[in-house]
Amino acid sequence: MSKLISVKGPHTTDPDRPVHIQWSMGNTCNYNCVYCPPILHNGSKPWLNTELYLSTIHKICKYYKDKGRQLHFELIGGEVTTIPGFEEILRTIASYNAGVVVYTNGSRTVDWWTEAREYLEGVVITYHPLTMDEQHLFDVVKTLKGHCTLDINIAGIGGQVVELGEVADRLRELFKDNAQQSIYDVSICVKTMYQKYLGNRNNENQQAPYYAYTEQELEILQRPGVIPRPPEPQTEQDPDDEMEHPRFWATEFVYEDGTKKYVQSHQIINEGLNMFKGMKCELGYDGINIDMNGEIISSWCGAKSFGNISQIDDWDLPATQTVCPFEYCNNLNDISITKTV
Repeated sequence: MSKLISVKGPHTTDPDRPVHIQWSMGNTCNYNCVYCPPILHNGSKPWLNTELYLSTIHKICKYYKDKGRQLHFELIGGEVTTIPGFEEILRTIASYNAGVVVYTNGSRTVDWWTEAREYLEGVVITYHPLTMDEQHLFDVVKTLKGHCTLDINIAGIGGQVVELGEVADRLRELFKDNAQQSIYDVSICVKTMYQKYLGNRNNENQQAPYYAYTEQELEILQRPGVIPRPPEPQTEQDPDDEMEHPRFWATEFVYEDGTKKYVQSHQIINEGLNMFKGMKCELGYDGINIDMNGEIISSWCGAKSFGNISQIDDWDLPATQTVCPFEYCNNLNDISITKTV
């Protein structure tokens, strides 16, 4: 294949796209999964004061509102649903008409999710078979579907992948007649579990699978999370304008010879397509990140920093693109940021 000349994630196709704020709010978790790095669950970065979270939300929302930009928050941890006052955090974001997606293990009660769904644009659930009850997963999914978008990841435990593939198929059945997401546009996948290189992310190492998967398991892990819709009769309308076009739900890779490749986010690392060293990356414009220490950074690679939420008085967007200095891009959000040669 010829030289890669551009990368565009699905959220970059809309000229009125919101600014994505992905916020790692701390690393306290009620699970202790063997394949999860301690830095993501050991409580060494405890939750901040709830008032600091709320004041930060007010400051960010007012700043971007003045610039005419909409906002989309993604709240990650740790298990953020266990933050004291988390319900108030969700209500505050919603009060600015900003979207909010929560990354979660889904462990809170059905009653809790019934109340929280009123403020949620989406939920990304990772099902951990070694810890979570399968029936509870189905109960939570049934509670949320039709109220917000869902993205369901099933941790690919070695030796259980075949059975977990069947769980994914049964979950998909729940969306056959769903008004908000259908069987074709909800992402449900059994996810390859990788050894993760965390800390100061300026590493040159590719991720390696945590488990020694069999060929049969690898086939299941490499299945697409979103199932393409059946082909419809051709019309005079430009097919690129149809929401079914893969650029709306997959990352677009464009090559020098004109070929285009559309890959779903969880498959990009599987296929070894996450190498952008030397390309110009639009860090900070499509979104910013806040890490567990409260540092405001342009992306999880840490290429640019804007200060700390406890100290900085205002925020600004970077004026220039950043040339990617790293061999590999191992964060799915970072991968889909626009890149050009």
